[in-house]
Amino acid sequence: AGQMAADAVLDRVSGPLYVGVVNYDVSTANGQERERGASDAFAASGRAEITAVVNTLTEAGRAQADTAALLTEHPEINVLLALNEPTSVGTAQKVLGRSEDIFFVGFDSNVVTVDGLQDGCVDALVVQNPYAMGYLGVESAYQLLTGQGGALDETVDTSTRVVDRNNLFTLDSQKALFSFEEHLN
Repeated sequence: AGQMAADAVLDRVSGPLYVGVVNYDVSTANGQERERGASDAFAASGRAEITAVVNTLTEAGRAQADTAALLTEHPEINVLLALNEPTSVGTAQKVLGRSEDIFFVGFDSNVVTVDGLQDGCVDALVVQNPYAMGYLGVESAYQLLTGQGGALDETVDTSTRVVDRNNLFTLDSQKALFSFEEHLN
């Protein structure tokens, strides 16, 4: 997913890239793997460097404050990646008003970040499919326990996708963004 976030930037922004990463709890394997995936993709491009990384609490207010400090300390940053939903919400709130000079990629679907896609402070979201993650996880465990499945290190595609303003209103993107929304009368 981190590589997908970096590729979203590399495919959409030209010129040199100075990247700030807003990651969550430094002890989480998932956050560190996303950061490593992005770092590897940026390094392979030859035109991007991760200028600074901030590890923050998984809370939007703290992410907003830490993003503000990151941008003050590193004004050259022209790309921001926030690697989970709460850090994406906080970062989006900080990018608002600076969207012309900062390309921002966040994670997951949230009212704030989806609104950000529409108003321009969020440029892309890496959206996971929690239903597929749960369903396929249980299915894989069942297959493994009953001798029907593959190896433990097998990767299962859970339909993670990049959503931006160009594909925001496609049926597939809408399903990914609003997979569990229920509208009550």
